[in-house]
Amino acid sequence: MMNAHPISTPALANKCLVKLSFPEINAKAYQHALGSLIYPMLETQPDLGYMIAALGHHTTNSGPNHQCALKHMLQYLQATVNHQLILSHSASSSPTLLGYADANWASNVNNCKSTSGYIFTLGGSAISWSSKKQTTVTLSSTEAEYMTGAYAAKEAVCYAPGWAQDSLT
Repeated sequence: MMNAHPISTPALANKCLVKLSFPEINAKAYQHALGSLIYPMLETQPDLGYMIAALGHHTTNSGPNHQCALKHMLQYLQATVNHQLILSHSASSSPTLLGYADANWASNVNNCKSTSGYIFTLGGSAISWSSKKQTTVTLSSTEAEYMTGAYAAKEAVCYAPGWAQDSLT
């Protein structure tokens, strides 16, 4: 993959990863390649989190579509090899905590569960992020958004109780 064509997005657009009843490709090679992406995700590439979780649901029964999505992620890493997270603080202003949350309603075609995601930045730098499948099936996009908002609010209170209290009053 060192000479692969670099790609600017970590995921294939509008592609659904369907659950297979039996593996169609070498499961060990797929698992090894997917596992090798966990360290970059945790340390420097949080944008890989969603796709790693999505591909992780298919580690035992993967097929050509899963392998194509994995190859796409490796090409994205090739394009972003020189990108880095930078934590900075301006001496002239106090750091501002910002949080963003969103839900993807019924995004999992296998069980109709939604995906929740959030990111918190402090002074413009990412300090906390998450993307995970919701535990229940929601009946509307509004319900999925409410669940995501509650999930993100818990994180905000946990990491920054002083800021959360100031913004509530």
